[in-house]
Amino acid sequence: MNILNAVFPGKCVYCGSMFVFSDQNLFCQNCLSMLKKEKTVFCRSCGKTMFNCQECIKERRFSDFQVFTKKTEILTEVIYWLKIKKYRNLSFILSELIRQDIIDFVNRYSIDLITYIPLDRKTHKEREFNHLEEILKEIFPSFMVKPVIEKTRKTKLQMELSAEERRQNLKDVFRLKENITDRKVLIFDDIITTGSTMKEAFKTVKKGRPEAVFGYVIAG
Repeated sequence: MNILNAVFPGKCVYCGSMFVFSDQNLFCQNCLSMLKKEKTVFCRSCGKTMFNCQECIKERRFSDFQVFTKKTEILTEVIYWLKIKKYRNLSFILSELIRQDIIDFVNRYSIDLITYIPLDRKTHKEREFNHLEEILKEIFPSFMVKPVIEKTRKTKLQMELSAEERRQNLKDVFRLKENITDRKVLIFDDIITTGSTMKEAFKTVKKGRPEAVFGYVIAG
């Protein structure tokens, strides 16, 4: 720990407390301790927060879906500072949070390819990195983590839209860019609300004729 960090401590952006920091100066340990796995009810076919949704009763989607925990204010704040504010070192905090859970999920189904929701080129250039890719590469070897799909146009932030607007915002926005025939593919995202993003990603990945498609999100 740098001695200057003790002399000039950080101020937690969530609770406002002063704290001595080592790897990041945004969130105190008390707030980070609230990040943990919690049981939540979600559809194993699409990830939405319900045991079985009407759409999936008619048509099965993902072979299985895992939601790590419930969406909380502190978790949303950490993701915001990583994703929008571009504090890249927070990817380690989130990777450590989900590490064992996502590894167990991948091993359970012998998943051999892990991908993530992509950014459009302009947004990627502005942010300089994809936070989802950063989290995954802290956990898995690089040969397992691939940008299987690409985003063909810039869209509005999903958090600003209604459920119907989210669906229209992402309709046909992804394109397959890798050969994934007969692969077991996992699609990774941070937060699921209506499921529109994961649904569109799933539709795109399925066009590549994989053996199976799985979903994993940090919060829902």
